Amino acid sequence: MECVFGFVGNGFAVVAADTSAVHSILVHKSNEDKIMVLDSHKLIAASGESGDRVQFTEYIQKNVALYQFRNGIPLTTAAAANFTRGELATALRKVHPLAILVAPSLRFCVWFVGLLVSGFPFHMFLNEIPVKFLFKSLLIFVAAMLDAQCTYWSLRFLDLANLVLKFLIRLPMHIFLLANPYFVNILLAGYDKETGPSLYYIDYIATLHKVDKGAFGYGSYFSLSMMDRHYHSGMTVEEAIDLVDKCIMEIRSRLVVAPPNFVIKIVDKDGAREYAWRESVKDAAVASA
Repeated sequence: MECVFGFVGNGFAVVAADTSAVHSILVHKSNEDKIMVLDSHKLIAASGESGDRVQFTEYIQKNVALYQFRNGIPLTTAAAANFTRGELATALRKVHPLAILVAPSLRFCVWFVGLLVSGFPFHMFLNEIPVKFLFKSLLIFVAAMLDAQCTYWSLRFLDLANLVLKFLIRLPMHIFLLANPYFVNILLAGYDKETGPSLYYIDYIATLHKVDKGAFGYGSYFSLSMMDRHYHSGMTVEEAIDLVDKCIMEIRSRLVVAPPNFVIKIVDKDGAREYAWRESVKDAAVASA
């Protein structure tokens, strides 16, 4: 029951996220920070599968740092959002190199078997093939035997064979299209000297939008409604934190399996920083033996 939400205020952007690490019916920890600092003036808040969320956000963070190291200037927030979107789109459509070689071969084999089942007159087809006489004669003999065996049954099962062929002819590519998409939804907030604060919405199928407010997870049903009611452009930090607290209280009171703890972070002209935690449950310390 994850919840990530954020919005843009007057000269800043604020992002909040739950801190629960869960799997199935188990809560592994309640202090997982799901908002990563990309660089001095960018935050990336993510929800989704734990492995994808951690691996992908770290991958984006290191590549943003690599760009700054190579070029001497940081990426703008818009550029970082477009790079993130591009990586999600690439992972969504990535094909294993073996698919280029293996899939056409499998398709030809399936097509050949389909011709056998449908009673294709191979002996007539082979007469046009320029091969050595003995080998050609053997092929014609085998083809004639196949035609004799298939003629009766092909009349009975031709429709079924065509249906099976239509399915199988597409099957190899689906087997070998070994795409590895990331199941992760992202809110990317940042501050640029030229454009000021901004917030970008990026979902797991690589949809990118610049927004004033956004949310992911089951908590979005309640946080979006609260932001629709109370959000306005030009909010101060105090008003923004008050709205964040209203969203958190609404989630805790309405969501049947609500996360107990939240972390709030802000990015403005002074940089990205942690603002506060809203905790109702703390992880108990493990006693040493």
